[in-house]
Amino acid sequence: MSWVIFAGSAQIAATQLFAGGAPLLVILATGAIVNLRFLMYGASLAPHFGALNRRWQTAVAYLLTDQAYALTVVHHAQHPDRQHLHWFYLGVAASTWASWQLATIGGILLGSLVPPSWSLDFIVPLTFIAMVVPLLGDRAMRLAAAAGGLASVLLVLPLKLNLIAAALIGVLVGLAAERLWAKA
Repeated sequence: MSWVIFAGSAQIAATQLFAGGAPLLVILATGAIVNLRFLMYGASLAPHFGALNRRWQTAVAYLLTDQAYALTVVHHAQHPDRQHLHWFYLGVAASTWASWQLATIGGILLGSLVPPSWSLDFIVPLTFIAMVVPLLGDRAMRLAAAAGGLASVLLVLPLKLNLIAAALIGVLVGLAAERLWAKA
């Protein structure tokens, strides 16, 4: 699964649903919904990678992860004049892919040594926090992150829709703040 679907959160969700006996359609739909954020990432990277040939675009799409996106966006913000952003992206994304594959193999071989009492549920949110913090460059972004984070904790909606609602609230708050401060 790690070679075909290079998306950790979708893999975790699909594995949990599979272990729980969920129907295949539910597993596939969940994976697709969890990965919808990659549409936003792709749209954001399109101005930089849109002129690349189809082989490059296919590689960019396959290797797109939260980490590769975040590091590429930060790198471009720090070095806007540099050419060949796709080579930077490829280095980050290929390194991430290789690390993920090695970690998957390590998990297969050594996973049974981890005591079941150790809860590792915090790893996914911790990874997202570590990626988001360097991207919080201005007031609007910090306000959007705070609003989305608070909403994700405070909202209680069925079917875990609080996460989707929190993301939308964060985006709307960020856009409103950006427009408000632009007028001031």
